[in-house]
Amino acid sequence: MSNAFLEHRAKYREVVSRRYGVTPELYDEASRQLAPLAVPFSMRKGEYLQRIGTPAQYVHWLHSGVTRTGFITEAGNEVTQHFQTDGESVGAHDDLLRSRESEPALNFVVAETAIHGYRLDWSEISALYKRNSDMRDYYLGAAQRSIIDQSRRLYLNASPAQGRLNAFRREYPGLEQRISQKVVASFLGITPQYMSQLLRLDGSKR
Repeated sequence: MSNAFLEHRAKYREVVSRRYGVTPELYDEASRQLAPLAVPFSMRKGEYLQRIGTPAQYVHWLHSGVTRTGFITEAGNEVTQHFQTDGESVGAHDDLLRSRESEPALNFVVAETAIHGYRLDWSEISALYKRNSDMRDYYLGAAQRSIIDQSRRLYLNASPAQGRLNAFRREYPGLEQRISQKVVASFLGITPQYMSQLLRLDGSKR
């Protein structure tokens, strides 16, 4: 069992258990069940945890750094869906589900900063969910939260650019200083040039 994994996970017990709607005790039990599967990993900025076109194989859990999940449109434009930061699981859930039928991933996951954490094999996690009721309850909490977050982002996309920027800052406090302005623009669905104008206007109001 990875004691380092348990120590890192313990730092985020209160935040994540509240976010998933599970008890801290269930969070700890999930950590103990996952620990034997956790393999330490590190990546440099710009390296891919998951590539489009290859079946998803792993779930990653970060103890430091920032990753970004997105896709490429038919026109070749890159769209950012969401970010993952310290204490969060990393993986496009829909691609993980597709991988059960060996279908290729539609999303990429890339390191936006140097990252450190643990890699867990999705097939082993899935088997764990099937045989352990506590893990099923934990997975249900995580999946429900993912649905809520996705729904909120769909509503966000219908907001004016300034509203999307404000919502980004609320959802990811402090992240704007850790990633590039171009990436923030990709998340907001605007061009980098318009992002610069938006920031100048925002600064003039302060």
